Amino acid sequence: MRRCSIRSRSRPACSKRRTSACTTCPPGGGAAPRPCGWVAASSCSNHRRRPPNCWPVPPGDHEGCGLYVHVPVCVRACPYCDFDFVVDRRPDVEALVDAYRRECGERELFGRTMRTVYVGGGTPSALGPGGLASLVHALRAWFDLGAVEEVTVEANPEHVTPDLLAALVDAGVHRLSLGVQSFDPDVLALLGRRHDGSTASRAVEAAASRGLSVSVDLIAGVPDAPDGAWADDLARVVSLPVDHVSVYALSIEPDVPWTALVRRGRRRMPDPDHQAAALRRAERVLVAAGFVHYEVASYARPGKEAVHNTGYWSLRPYVGIGPSAASASYEAYGVVRRTNPRGLGAYLGGDPAEVERLGPAAGAREALWLGLRRLVAGADAEAVADRFGRSRAWIDGVLAPAFARDWVVADGSRIRLRPDMWLFHDAVGRAILGGDDD
Repeated sequence: MRRCSIRSRSRPACSKRRTSACTTCPPGGGAAPRPCGWVAASSCSNHRRRPPNCWPVPPGDHEGCGLYVHVPVCVRACPYCDFDFVVDRRPDVEALVDAYRRECGERELFGRTMRTVYVGGGTPSALGPGGLASLVHALRAWFDLGAVEEVTVEANPEHVTPDLLAALVDAGVHRLSLGVQSFDPDVLALLGRRHDGSTASRAVEAAASRGLSVSVDLIAGVPDAPDGAWADDLARVVSLPVDHVSVYALSIEPDVPWTALVRRGRRRMPDPDHQAAALRRAERVLVAAGFVHYEVASYARPGKEAVHNTGYWSLRPYVGIGPSAASASYEAYGVVRRTNPRGLGAYLGGDPAEVERLGPAAGAREALWLGLRRLVAGADAEAVADRFGRSRAWIDGVLAPAFARDWVVADGSRIRLRPDMWLFHDAVGRAILGGDDD
């Protein structure tokens, strides 16, 4: 059984399963579906009545969506990262905000109610205090954030200054997600990070002193890390005023700089067994310190779970703006997902988005898979059945392989991974997602 890589940050989940037909129009509306698989929104004849890039706001958002804003800028490239970014030490904030405004106008997003906001990247803090403040204030002007529950901004520790924190607080940000990754100097050098452990600790303390809820990212299982570095990282993070910890195993995609460094003998690829041991140690230490392991890669103080991220795992519709950002809705007729073009140039140039639709059966399978990431809440089988028009018997049939292997347990309509199975969530997912019922 292959272990779960536990690698993504706060990106919307996307199975990217190729569908046999572009059926993005709900039943009863629009032209009959035509076979076109993964398509650009403007290239399918069913959608040429809409301008390029103009995909409707996900339906069913009367209770509020999650809003993800992708800031595709970093001051340097980390060798392991495959996210969508450009290196720019002096980003043109005005041009970027104008591009977001254009997208929102084309998609008729202005005035929509947003329940959560997450500004990620890239490195949003690379925009500087003034740039971040301009962006967040623009979002407040464009969307209805009157009842917003959580506004999160990602930052690098070296960017956390009194001016940055003041700008975030004044803009109404509630939560700061810090890309610490490690406090150890040798590990930080391997990862290509600019800060040191003391800078990271000071950033956490300064943010907490301004009333921000602080989340910290850590990377587990880095090859050639000094003995004891991971234990020290965990001890340091539980000693700080941190409300939330995300723990990811280092995962290396084929085209990132790390692979070239491996070929030159300057890095090694991660060892899965070493990573699994590091992830298990993280669970022991963090739970013992009072954190709740509420999602495969996420730990929180009681009541401090990430509201925005939880929306991804609980079928809340979400809107993404910016390069590579995804939007999705979950309806009785299935899942509609829109993904913006990758690359700042393609985005600024108005390249079309890709649109995918999963039918109700595939949507229900994906919902179960996502729900099982929630280790405490689990997947609500009855809610999934109701949302996608499936019977409970059908849901039970989908889950039968996981029950047969003793991977999951049931508590009424709630289905959860067994306590020792969270490392193997991807194997459970393959068993659930494997069918083709639509």
